[in-house]
Amino acid sequence: MTKKRVTFLAIIAILIVTFYLVYLFYFSKPTNFPTDEQLVEKINEVYPQARVETILDSFTLDQEHVYVPFKSHDNEYGTSYWVWEKHKWKPMYIDSVGEPRFWKIDPKDPSRSYIIWNVHPDDQVTGANFYLIRDRNYHISYDVNEYIPRVQMEEYVDFEEKSYGVLELPDDWRSFLSQSTNVSAAQNSEMPFLSISDVHTSIGWMPLDDNQEMTFPENSVNGHGFINGEIVLDFVLTMEEFDLEK
Repeated sequence: MTKKRVTFLAIIAILIVTFYLVYLFYFSKPTNFPTDEQLVEKINEVYPQARVETILDSFTLDQEHVYVPFKSHDNEYGTSYWVWEKHKWKPMYIDSVGEPRFWKIDPKDPSRSYIIWNVHPDDQVTGANFYLIRDRNYHISYDVNEYIPRVQMEEYVDFEEKSYGVLELPDDWRSFLSQSTNVSAAQNSEMPFLSISDVHTSIGWMPLDDNQEMTFPENSVNGHGFINGEIVLDFVLTMEEFDLEK
């Protein structure tokens, strides 16, 4: 075997190994999700301050994204957000408390966004109204007057059976967000120097007690967290009655 042939075969072997490793780390299908015991061990390893004691549940959002609520040794009810990345399951964010968050798995695709929570049972929240709100606005551009009406959408979720969970965005919410994203993108492409963006749209919630009156979940806010990778999480605003329109 000539030296050139040996060199050629060596290069082929290296390329095969390289392609295999690239596939393994970036394109391979997820393995089985860790057991509860493994989840506790991993969260406490990555973020010891979480002091996780019990895994409450696991919510598979898609093949590569899982939400895991937990209870800690300090009687805190926290959240962890898991992503399949580079051939392993990784907690991208760990939070010691469970006030709602808006997880945008793909910020460009509202159908892959979820509202997630793990409210402390001591807060006695029996349900919540979740809201999608776009502010009313008016502006003038190039002598063109444009009025943008307010949008307010509501979705009720019962917390009596479980104080933790996931809300997949309702169809009308997803449709509205997709339309807003497309309109904003079109406006910006036509006049990029104006940096036109859609009027501010936010996600909010109103926690409710047994009497269906607003209550403040004092044990579910003001915690501490740890970011362990790339993730898009938005706060879910706590709404008051005066924030809403009837």
